[in-house]
Amino acid sequence: MSNLKICAVEDERDRQVMVLFPWTVYHGDRNWVPPIRKDRDKFLDPKRNTFFRQADVAMFVARRGDRPVGTIAAFIDRRFNEFLKCKVGFFGFFEVLQDYEAAEALLDTALGWVRERGMSELRGPINFHRDRERGILVEGADCPPPMMCGHSPAYYHEFVSRFGLTKYADDFCRRLFVSDIIGPNGELPPRLSRLEKVAERRSDFLVRQAQMVNWDAEVQRARELYDATIGLLPDHVPWTDAEFNAFADEVRPFIDPEFVLFTEREGRTVGCVLGFPDMNQVLIHLNGRLDAPRKLLAWWHMKRINVLSLKVAGVVEELQGRGIEALLLLGLIKAAQPRGYRWVDLSLQAEDNDKLTTLTSHFGAEDYKRYRVYTMPA
Repeated sequence: MSNLKICAVEDERDRQVMVLFPWTVYHGDRNWVPPIRKDRDKFLDPKRNTFFRQADVAMFVARRGDRPVGTIAAFIDRRFNEFLKCKVGFFGFFEVLQDYEAAEALLDTALGWVRERGMSELRGPINFHRDRERGILVEGADCPPPMMCGHSPAYYHEFVSRFGLTKYADDFCRRLFVSDIIGPNGELPPRLSRLEKVAERRSDFLVRQAQMVNWDAEVQRARELYDATIGLLPDHVPWTDAEFNAFADEVRPFIDPEFVLFTEREGRTVGCVLGFPDMNQVLIHLNGRLDAPRKLLAWWHMKRINVLSLKVAGVVEELQGRGIEALLLLGLIKAAQPRGYRWVDLSLQAEDNDKLTTLTSHFGAEDYKRYRVYTMPA
């Protein structure tokens, strides 16, 4: 094969290729969830995405003649490297047809770009933010992903491995089937009933729903608790105000206070879980657009969402392991049952988060997707 060239994204027309190219890759794939095109365009626009303030970013398109055959972004997150005192460059938005030559050229371009800027490692794929759309799907392509998770063809793993990238870390989507945990009359299986009683004896706290009238304060509480928990894991960098506020604004339209629970002890907020109706069950029907007819379609499908996605959870460090996490998770599942939710999705869960893995194993969680982030020396 010939006439392959790698072109830097330099203007809005090039950026539109980055936005729209996935529709070529995933044409006919029933399990791909198209992003809203306007949202993805904003995410890739240096003028509208605050991530570009803390990162150096270059985006590239692979072409054969005038035909796009692949895309990639290479970036250096300065805040990440400064906080962890490392020299890691990343790649993301890696999409390519079943054309290894194009994949190799894109990955080599990203590797060269980060190396020229003094990085010692290339890691990815990560679509800018490490807490969403990260990794290549290596298990579980038989169903659509939950919200904020990706989808990828089977040959992506083969291509990046052939290039020389190796496993850095795996992340899981896990699920808890509501009917396996709560019976029709609200009864729990013996093991969970015992767990609930032990946790209640150990804990002296109040569980409450989110107070939407105190939105800004609730957002700050959730952020502090999230960082207190995930911050114990390697490579975690605390969210900036801009990052967490942007996430909060993104999910605010979908928040149901029954699925956002806080725990308080002596007036202090010490734990939380944030669950959201899985909006991917809506987006999969919209083909990336939200015009008037599709808004009506979105409303119709929103009434039929049957998966609740747990995205944020945390308990202050000194109270971890006392059962608060179990009671919060049980509270979320109990709230989901009368609303007709089939399962609770837990994603993404890091492979090295042993505490969370132990907790979810008590509930009989099932791993249904595995994503892999890769690395190689630069």
